[in-house]
Amino acid sequence: MAKAARAVAVLILGLCLCSLPAFVPGPGRFARVAPAVVGAGALGMLGAAPAYADKIDDAAKVLSEKSYPFLKEIDWTSDVYGKLPTQNALDVLKAIDTMLKMGASMDPAALKTGVLAHSKAIANMDSKGAATLADYTAINAAIGHMISSVPASQTMDVYNAFNKFNLGNDVGPYMMSKVNAGDAKAAYQALMDFKDVVKASQR
Repeated sequence: MAKAARAVAVLILGLCLCSLPAFVPGPGRFARVAPAVVGAGALGMLGAAPAYADKIDDAAKVLSEKSYPFLKEIDWTSDVYGKLPTQNALDVLKAIDTMLKMGASMDPAALKTGVLAHSKAIANMDSKGAATLADYTAINAAIGHMISSVPASQTMDVYNAFNKFNLGNDVGPYMMSKVNAGDAKAAYQALMDFKDVVKASQR
């Protein structure tokens, strides 16, 4: 159960933060821009090398299809996503700084594609703040290319900056109580598979 709760927390964090610099958060709190639309596979934390472009797109399609049921179960209208992380504002800003540095290193074309994918998804989101499967897939593919265009060390800087907030212990159990555990685990495994594809293309 603890592992499943951590998985949900990681997924939620990725979904809420994976826009990277596409939407810059205000001091002390992350910008609340339709979390289900702004986030995606990441999750965390994972422009791209042309040789791997199709592989990332294919992996994004698989990730999106396997994690979409989980995505749809989340109550994106809740104010909880505007309160994460709950740590000291200055510590959060330092973590955000690692994201900004990562964004500055991204391939400009990949970054633009990611921003436009998010913008399109926001325009098409439903009344509950969830993206369509097509837009969600486009976001995941864009994020994969964005992250593959930066050094792996910067990806780990972002991951480590947010991992220290221990969201798995803080909000994991609460999040798990709100979704289907099977769907959450399937989404997490799909995210791990997607991460491996992106990492293989990362410089």
